[in-house]
Amino acid sequence: MNPQYKKVYTCTPVAFHANDWFFIRDSGLISRALRRLGAESKVIMPLPYYEDDHREEVIRTEYQNLESVEWWKSQGIDGLVLYSWGAPRYRKIAKAVRQAGIRLVIHMDSSGDFTFAFDPNASLLRKLYLHLLIKAQDYFRAKHLSYAHTITMCPEAAKAVSNMLFYDKSIVEKCFPMACPVDSECAYDGQEKKDIILCIGRWDDIFQKRPEVLMRTLERLYATPCRAETHLYGTITPELERWWGALPPDVSQHIKLKGNIPNHHLRDVYKQAKIIVCTSRYEGSHNVSAEALCCGCSVVTANRPGPLRDVHWYTTQNSGTISREDTPESLAQAIDHELSLWDTGKRNPYTIAEAWQPFFHPEKVFNTIFQ
Repeated sequence: MNPQYKKVYTCTPVAFHANDWFFIRDSGLISRALRRLGAESKVIMPLPYYEDDHREEVIRTEYQNLESVEWWKSQGIDGLVLYSWGAPRYRKIAKAVRQAGIRLVIHMDSSGDFTFAFDPNASLLRKLYLHLLIKAQDYFRAKHLSYAHTITMCPEAAKAVSNMLFYDKSIVEKCFPMACPVDSECAYDGQEKKDIILCIGRWDDIFQKRPEVLMRTLERLYATPCRAETHLYGTITPELERWWGALPPDVSQHIKLKGNIPNHHLRDVYKQAKIIVCTSRYEGSHNVSAEALCCGCSVVTANRPGPLRDVHWYTTQNSGTISREDTPESLAQAIDHELSLWDTGKRNPYTIAEAWQPFFHPEKVFNTIFQ
């Protein structure tokens, strides 16, 4: 890093627990990466302190201080990574940091599509209200981002934003490609890849993660002979267990319900698997796909160009497949196609990992930004 940046802190304007889990992702992970780069770094968050906080790594203060120019000046820092997700409600924080003369990086964890939460069964009046709400949020989001010197976000989302109302050219020019930070320990180490397909998620979040789509996709995938195993990690719901128990034995033997495991154990899972599948209705950065790419997996995702824009980007650089349609049948075909690309040597875990680590490993990303 440029030696003028001696103190580069991160800020999350939400009072999360600053525990072990916090420091393996998002602003906690970035802060530790900045320290490895030689800068002094801590995480700034609102009060209160919690018993499981890593006190030596966190500064907590009253929320109103985060909107104070004088408070930010008193911290004596050279740079700040504001992990605000681009949320409009944090624009006063960004303005205060900029006016305090601090180099500001804002992270926007979004696909650039803010209409994904529309309920297709909502009334016309409800849809009109949501449409107007989103336009108002767009205006204040653009204001928020305008205070940044650099904005980290998926480049495909940056392209989408460039065509939206209120986002001028100056905002787009600040964008630096990073959908989310991924621990540098997520890296391919040469392990032999096995015929394993990964599906990882909070499967009790029915609306976003769409477990019904996942189940129907796997039924269609194994309707014809397929030697690959599918491993499901995350929240295994009673519905998933009932579904698995009702499958024919020659199908269920290929599907393993693994449940929740510690994040650092997932790294070994990624290194052995070939494919990770995203069946979601919408995602921002979809961290598990980003982690899997850094470990040499390819990505298969549903065809949802706006709500899954980041995940679609992950399939570039010979790193995955997008289904032709957003249906279980088409998604199963995409998985089968991706397996055939591995079989014919058209997918290489080394080149996939090398292509994506510069976009996700925070040491590489922020060393470049703070040059």
